[in-house]
Amino acid sequence: MRHFGIVAACLACFAPPAFAQPVDVVVAANYPPLMIEGEPDRPGFAIDVLSEAAKRAGRQTEVQFMPFARAMYAIKKGDAALMPALFFGKPRSDQFDWVVQIDMAQLRFATFNQDAVSDLSAASLLETIVVERGTTSEFLLEQLDYPNVERTNSPQASAQMLAAGRADAWLLTERLMQHAWRTLDMQGRLTFGPVVDSVPIYVVASPSVSPEVQKAYHDAVETMKRDGSLALIRARYAPVR
Repeated sequence: MRHFGIVAACLACFAPPAFAQPVDVVVAANYPPLMIEGEPDRPGFAIDVLSEAAKRAGRQTEVQFMPFARAMYAIKKGDAALMPALFFGKPRSDQFDWVVQIDMAQLRFATFNQDAVSDLSAASLLETIVVERGTTSEFLLEQLDYPNVERTNSPQASAQMLAAGRADAWLLTERLMQHAWRTLDMQGRLTFGPVVDSVPIYVVASPSVSPEVQKAYHDAVETMKRDGSLALIRARYAPVR
């Protein structure tokens, strides 16, 4: 019996190591509630969806926060594998691999201490509209050749500009604007106009990511849609009225 124990111990020494799950580098920008920097227990709807999809695909994610433009550059150059959330826009449609849709964004104009902006035509008459650089909001207004557009680097900066009266309206999704407004503890309430455009939100991948890995994430998210787990994650980040 003693000899058997010694043999078993020796065999254990030569046993193959436990399989290590592959790790995918994920870049994210601070766009609450999709991606939330500094809150590891509540990192954002899109990051939670991607993390759950990675588990189902037998993979792991390493999330790195950085400015939005830098995150997109990292994906395009292959320095990172995935970005949890990006609004689909024609000017950048061929720069990334659009893995799977996770939500639909509805763009609206928000105003502060002013009447709601009813549509894009009414917005063209305003003195200043604020948007974030590189976003679908910016692309939409550029396509319409609006001359009254001011750009910032984050929703928080846009909120501050609107609150200070340096912009007449802000174009983004209601959820993103409300979250930025609450995060900054702004006084008063935003006024929202009707939806002016609907845009799909995707998980995107660097072209360097293999089709097999992209399919694994795609299939995992589609399964989450069917079994209701994606809807449960979305509900966790629902705005408080």
